[in-house]
Amino acid sequence: MVSTLDHIEKALADSYRKEIDQEENVWRSLPFFAATIAFQFVTLAQVVLRLPEKGTGTRWDVVTAIVLLSICILLALAFLVASILPSRFSYISQEPALLDYARGLDEDEAEAARIGAPPLDAVAELKRTLADQYAVATRDNRMINQRRAWYRSIAGLATLASIGCTAFLIVRMMLYYVQH
Repeated sequence: MVSTLDHIEKALADSYRKEIDQEENVWRSLPFFAATIAFQFVTLAQVVLRLPEKGTGTRWDVVTAIVLLSICILLALAFLVASILPSRFSYISQEPALLDYARGLDEDEAEAARIGAPPLDAVAELKRTLADQYAVATRDNRMINQRRAWYRSIAGLATLASIGCTAFLIVRMMLYYVQH
């Protein structure tokens, strides 16, 4: 029993650490979004200053692309904000509480041996408790991380759509001004 408990406690501890580390992934992706959106703002500023003449099909194309680009940027920003909103992660018991618990288990094990009661395996009991805490905290933290990853992927899709709109704007404006 202890060997399976050893294994599961270690596996759950690894999963717990991975979910805690996942929180950092959200922040690592922000520079990509920031650089892309900054480039798009520069492009928008240049395009708005040089809009094609009114009444041309190009102007309608450009204005439509500007509106779509703006919507995509707003969506990307909204989902990025949602992905970094503070969340309350679950953790195992604090170290002083775990230390007191372990000491209490050692005392209970020694007391059981002293009075001849059925033996208590303090190490196995501590591993069971830790495994339970790791399992609950990992499940809760995984739910937070999955929600954040979903928000970040929607932000990524909106950013990709905005890149497409930006490329269209650049090409359309270049073609217009090359012809005129």
